[in-house]
Amino acid sequence: MYLHITILAATILYFSILPFSAAHALAEHIDTQTDGNYCTIPLPDPEELSEDEKEWFTTFQEGTFYVQGWKEITTGILEKIQQERKKEEIQRSLNHLGIRIGCEWSKKNDVRKIDTDMLEQWGSELQKAAEDNPNKLPIVIANIQQKVFELVE
Repeated sequence: MYLHITILAATILYFSILPFSAAHALAEHIDTQTDGNYCTIPLPDPEELSEDEKEWFTTFQEGTFYVQGWKEITTGILEKIQQERKKEEIQRSLNHLGIRIGCEWSKKNDVRKIDTDMLEQWGSELQKAAEDNPNKLPIVIANIQQKVFELVE
């Protein structure tokens, strides 16, 4: 009985994030134009950031000597996924999430709604899910997306 409920809940969450997994370019080739997808919440455009914000956005994406960047975290997560189709879906979701989070985090401290502690927490949640049970990644990603939307919108 519990297995059926768990499967149903996972299926509902999985399909609730599908609209956000439509094809967009990777963060290093950012193109915020949609490609006939169903996403009604447009991605922010990193090209519209100030020069200072662009530097912080790049730091978020690339990381530093001491801290992993979003791209490295994403690569580590994707290595844990066996199915190619699932890997592509997760990659698109993580790329979109990285653009949203990075654009908000790159703002000045007194303005931004996403702070470094949140980045660390979400990165840990994603890495733990990838390590412990990669099948739960869509649920973890959906939860983080929801938190980001609530904070930013």
